[in-house]
Amino acid sequence: MGSAVDVIRARIEEMGMTIKAAAEKSDVISFDALSQSLCGKRRLMATELIGLCRILNLNFKDFRA
Repeated sequence: MGSAVDVIRARIEEMGMTIKAAAEKSDVISFDALSQSLCGKRRLMATELIGLCRILNLNFKDFRA
């Protein structure tokens, strides 16, 4: 699979969720920050990644290289 951002982007789309909804539901990252992260303009912080994994039902196995 691709990078963590690719996995997150794919799961958001797979769940039929918008980036804004994912950001709001995660309660750890703003829409702007998530959007910039998904575009490669900023890195996700560990707390943001964990929060997104929680709401997107992702685990470490989903990020295999």
